[in-house]
Amino acid sequence: MKLATSTWVKIALIGLLCLGVCGWLGGCGRGVWFASSPLWPGGVLGCAGINAVDGALSGLAQPGNYETTTEGTRFEADASEVSAIEVNWLAGSGQVRVAPDSETGGKVIVEETVRGGSCPVMVCEVEDGTLSVSYMEGHGGLSGCSQSWFGQKDLTVTVPASLGEKLELFGLEAASGRYTVENLNCGELELGVASGEVDMTGLAAKRAELSVASGRVHVQGAITENIGLDQASGDVSLSLPDAAPAEVTGSMASGSLTLELPADTQLAAEVDKTSGNFNNEFANQGNGNGKPCSLSFAMISGAFTVRPAA
Repeated sequence: MKLATSTWVKIALIGLLCLGVCGWLGGCGRGVWFASSPLWPGGVLGCAGINAVDGALSGLAQPGNYETTTEGTRFEADASEVSAIEVNWLAGSGQVRVAPDSETGGKVIVEETVRGGSCPVMVCEVEDGTLSVSYMEGHGGLSGCSQSWFGQKDLTVTVPASLGEKLELFGLEAASGRYTVENLNCGELELGVASGEVDMTGLAAKRAELSVASGRVHVQGAITENIGLDQASGDVSLSLPDAAPAEVTGSMASGSLTLELPADTQLAAEVDKTSGNFNNEFANQGNGNGKPCSLSFAMISGAFTVRPAA
């Protein structure tokens, strides 16, 4: 298999993602409303200035869904109105977990906790069935406001079991920080990681698209149809002991990648590498009698191992 032009473009774009994030962080945009500002009960206005008012009001477009304290912000959405969840978070930590409906009252609960000082307020909205959770309003960067940001933000998204078992899509875009996702069942997973750590356990999905610029990503569970992965660097581990996907495609510029599949998987692997190391442990044990899996991958460098799950 030869590297197609589109593959080289993908690898280049993923490789530039970190630089893009750094550049994005370098500016101060239209302004954000800070938790603990004079315009927010109990605090000091950040450097964003009066433009913050417009940003905050757009974030509060759904009256009654927000609750705020000096420790952070809480947002609730009726699970019956949500079919997809997308999280875009810049730093700190995040946890997405599934809980009994009796605990959540049939709602998706989003909570941010601010530690150590002022931070911009998160923005949540439900539109066309998609619950979007963003670190802040607007598209400006961080460093221009950094002198006024003293705290860290921790995010918790609690999904009622009735929704956590049938989400159409779950997406996470993480610039940095540490994130855990537990026991989600979704039709499609979209994961973009610039840096930091993402640990997903108990996942059940049909399809997955992963873009990793750097950092560490671990996914454990089942992805039954197809996986697309573009990796610039970092450490990626996909442990799928219960069911092999029908197809795995992607590209890798550097870093480490481990793919674990059921021991009886009928694996057909085609990997084109410029450098680096590809280790296929299934090649040493013959074809299994389990589910067929097609692997098509392009490597510039790095280490890629495919092996039976323990």
